[in-house]
Amino acid sequence: MENISIAIDGGHSMFKIRAASLASPDERHSFQIPTVVIPAITLTNEQTRQKAELETVEVDGRRYFFGDTALRQGRSEVYTGQNADWIESPQHDALVLGAWRKAMQAFGNPSARVHLVMGLPAKFVGSQRDTLRDRIVALLTPRLLPGQTLRVMVQSQADAPLQWLSIQNNGCLHPQRDLDSEAWGVIEIGHYTTDFALCDRGSMMEYAAISCAGMHLVYDGMSSALAQAKLPTSLDVVEAAVRSGSIKHFGQRVDVSPLLHQAKAGFEAVVMDEANRVFGQKAAVLDGIIIGGGGAEMLLDGLKQRYPNAVTSDEPRMMVAEGFCRLGLLSLLQS
Repeated sequence: MENISIAIDGGHSMFKIRAASLASPDERHSFQIPTVVIPAITLTNEQTRQKAELETVEVDGRRYFFGDTALRQGRSEVYTGQNADWIESPQHDALVLGAWRKAMQAFGNPSARVHLVMGLPAKFVGSQRDTLRDRIVALLTPRLLPGQTLRVMVQSQADAPLQWLSIQNNGCLHPQRDLDSEAWGVIEIGHYTTDFALCDRGSMMEYAAISCAGMHLVYDGMSSALAQAKLPTSLDVVEAAVRSGSIKHFGQRVDVSPLLHQAKAGFEAVVMDEANRVFGQKAAVLDGIIIGGGGAEMLLDGLKQRYPNAVTSDEPRMMVAEGFCRLGLLSLLQS
């Protein structure tokens, strides 16, 4: 029987999945699924239909496209996951099912003990942890194959960078990290929220477990700026503008980097103000401040100027999923 850790970072623009087995703990299976879900439609082209089947799930008797298939076949203006209570929606269920299926298929759907770790924004953990865990257990348990068992853990997304720091790839505690004698801050920059945390000598500081706006401020700002400039504002165009600072318009490349700089500056100011409220003068005596999340690369230079002790990973976008994956491996080792 295998022992498998699956981590799902259910972001509001992208589901990030990372999975590992105790049999090969240094190896990872990683996936990213656009956070888009639409009701499945009939596809007439056979090749397109076969491809879409790989991203089709059934929830409560209704079939849904998710991920890239939903993005292509649906209206690109529609995203899911913009509401605080979306974890109780069939769209969220569809994405979790899709993530679970991709992860388990990567291992060949073996008989296995599976520890699944998911996260919530810091401000929702207290009110939604039990709801999410119970819903995921109810969703996945009927779909377990013979010989498979499931344990579901729900953590604050802001805790994951600390787990990335203190747990090694193989699930063992890091011998050179002792959080009981260190103090670390966390800034986890997601699409919908930016989450903060402060761990001081093994204790999580409750006052620091807060959230402010996430990368959606940049996307919203770009969408408004593009509209004012009489340029397209579909999600794929806005995504391209934020990613590269340019877009295609009637076959021509248009530089929108000044608009991006303005949108980024507004978002950076929000995060910097909140970080100052959370860490204040204590930032100078912290062992470090961990920067993670999909927005980390955009704000990293500014944050490092403010906080010279800031650190990040080679893949900040996957830091939450990696931290949760390591926690799952540790949990398997200890159980």
